[in-house]
Amino acid sequence: MLFLILLSFGCKSDPGFLTVSNQETLDLNDFKKIESISRSTITKEDEPGEKLLLCLKYIDKENKKPLLNQEVKFYHTSDLGEYDPADPEDESTARLKGTAVTNKRGRIYIETILPGDYGSSDDNRHIHTIVKGAKPETYDIHFLQYTGFMGKRFIENSDQHFLAELKYNKDSTLVAFLTIEVKQPVLKN
Repeated sequence: MLFLILLSFGCKSDPGFLTVSNQETLDLNDFKKIESISRSTITKEDEPGEKLLLCLKYIDKENKKPLLNQEVKFYHTSDLGEYDPADPEDESTARLKGTAVTNKRGRIYIETILPGDYGSSDDNRHIHTIVKGAKPETYDIHFLQYTGFMGKRFIENSDQHFLAELKYNKDSTLVAFLTIEVKQPVLKN
């Protein structure tokens, strides 16, 4: 009995992924049709890791209106948790990076992989976003199933960190839908 108890503490539990709903499938299909300027494929087809689709909407935190024509840069680690930056002093030069511009609905569609755990922690997978010209510019996407208690508390008290729930698509690709509220964005038509 003691062996079973010790074994249960040593094993990681299933992070608890749901499957996308019918409505989310329709929304995902809508995002997949987004114009090329509002999408970015960060990884090549042969990149190791679990495929991830991000359906993002950027809005003005103050008035909740979609941000139009807003340039957003993305970067994250490999599935091994390594940035592999071109400039060792600057993580934003990570090997896995991309840029997209929000459409008239404030939307961006990203195809990438689930980032690996960074550093010594196993609950800090995230994707960095840089909203050009906003004050502040940085907003991070964390994942519910890979964020521990302390991380969730930190995110709850931050307006620059957002928690996305990962779900499986019918083809076993991970999907996340998220609205990011940006402070003091550059307003464009």
